[in-house]
Amino acid sequence: MPILSETETSLEQQLDQVLKALPSLSRWLRRSRPARQLEGHEPVTLSQARVLIDLSQHGPMSMGDLARDMDISCSTATECVAALEARRRVVKTRSLFDRRHVVVNLTPEAETVVSQVLSQRKLMVEKVLQSISPSDRRAFVKGIALLSNEAEAWMDNTQPLAASSLDHASLPAPSCTG
Repeated sequence: MPILSETETSLEQQLDQVLKALPSLSRWLRRSRPARQLEGHEPVTLSQARVLIDLSQHGPMSMGDLARDMDISCSTATECVAALEARRRVVKTRSLFDRRHVVVNLTPEAETVVSQVLSQRKLMVEKVLQSISPSDRRAFVKGIALLSNEAEAWMDNTQPLAASSLDHASLPAPSCTG
């Protein structure tokens, strides 16, 4: 898809360019998920991939913290973790501080694969950022952040009982013990 400069395009044309680019970005994110790199294993779902990436980025966490961090129910987190545990991609242990809480962590193999996936994604984004001027880079990053924030707000508003003025930090962590 040719990229036109701001002076060559109207807002409507820029909007069309962004909307045409989103499916490619979505496909790239789906195809570059950890599921594809774990050899000898059946692929993980998108939700399970999100769990793997979240654990890689934030370290071991309780089921409740994982559910809250990913904005999913405790039952969904429990299902994802159980499937990943059956595939030997995560391990569950009881918290040393509170035996009622289960702590989830990546296996060394899954940690390596997720790290590689995130490194590949970083290299691609870095290549794009290095190809544009510093001022365009700032505008690009700001635009991506704004789009992400709007997408999150839209998703929050489409879920029952979600309040757009609340943020995850102000909500109590779900209590998941399984």
